Amino acid sequence: MFFRVRHQKMVHVYLLVLVILGILVVLGAMIAYHALLREQHFQIQVAVAKLASGDSNYQRFDSSASQYHQNSVMILEEQKPLVIYNRVPKTGSTSFVNVAYDLHSYNAFRVLHVNVTGNSHLLSIYDQFRFIDNTTRWMRPAFYHGHFAYIDFERYGYKKPYYVQLLRKPLDRLVSYYYFLRYGDDYRPHLVRKKHMDSSTTFDECVERGGSDCQANLLWLQIPFLCGQSADCWIPGSEWALRQAKRNVLEKYTLVGVTEQMGEYLQMLELVIPGGMFRNASEHFKHSSKSHLRKTAKKYPVSRKTIQKFHESTVWQMENELYAFVAREFAFAYAKQFPNISSGHSGTMKKHLKISAIPPPSFRYEKIYPKPSNQQKKKKNTARV
Repeated sequence: MFFRVRHQKMVHVYLLVLVILGILVVLGAMIAYHALLREQHFQIQVAVAKLASGDSNYQRFDSSASQYHQNSVMILEEQKPLVIYNRVPKTGSTSFVNVAYDLHSYNAFRVLHVNVTGNSHLLSIYDQFRFIDNTTRWMRPAFYHGHFAYIDFERYGYKKPYYVQLLRKPLDRLVSYYYFLRYGDDYRPHLVRKKHMDSSTTFDECVERGGSDCQANLLWLQIPFLCGQSADCWIPGSEWALRQAKRNVLEKYTLVGVTEQMGEYLQMLELVIPGGMFRNASEHFKHSSKSHLRKTAKKYPVSRKTIQKFHESTVWQMENELYAFVAREFAFAYAKQFPNISSGHSGTMKKHLKISAIPPPSFRYEKIYPKPSNQQKKKKNTARV
């Protein structure tokens, strides 16, 4: 009797162990299944990108409608940059982007517009992750552009892309936007804007009446765009946001320029973005019609009284501080790169510089160890011959 009871208990224990093992096996299978589905999803995305671009190791972009069709080039995998332009509205961004659209076939890269739902400049945390994951896995080289605040790739464990940006004098940007909503521009001249019925009110009159779309707080846009997706970035007058925006200019962005010097800005991009993505961009900009795209159809000059009122506001002072900071940094970088050319703020280039005209590097390599072998020296001499 004792052995029979003991045997039954052992059977129950074995059955319980088998049930637990079965549950673990099922859970493991489910986890592996979902992981496989996710991996297959990514593989499909990559496959679509490869089919769209033509090959996995090389990408050739041909367009029979393009004047640059015969000049399409191949770019090696390591020379395929990911460039992101989170464009601030009314800073000349349409002119800049259309240069990229003109050159995409000639310089073999993709241009993609990021249309954020509801014209929001902010994305949820998961949407930030999805955007980062998509852009790093999809076709490259690529140039993404859209009206959204800076997204930190490194926060999610990804390598940071080549971020680029243009800023404009704060009050000039707001005044341009004010009249743009009323009169439109030469880019889509027949489109009726949402403030068209209020076109008789000038910016000065709006300020005098305390109108809702000419408030100083509306200047608060360039700082948060460079600051990022944090809540404090979007609080007008936040000192932390200004500091973070400056820090990102120095540490996160490859190059930030100013609208008034777009020609010089394109010259710099030709040098700092690898793979020749912006090859001949400054020359194309200089001789094409893209330099005046999206010019507001009608604007009235702003009175000194209005200017003084804005200059007294904290928000203008902070936005102008960021603009002045960026202008100094860009002028400094440009002067170091092209020491024999004065830049200025005219927005026009003194001279188009070809790569062959760039000064030689101001550094050299020496005391190289281990020293090259005789065979390597012979190869080097042969290559020179």
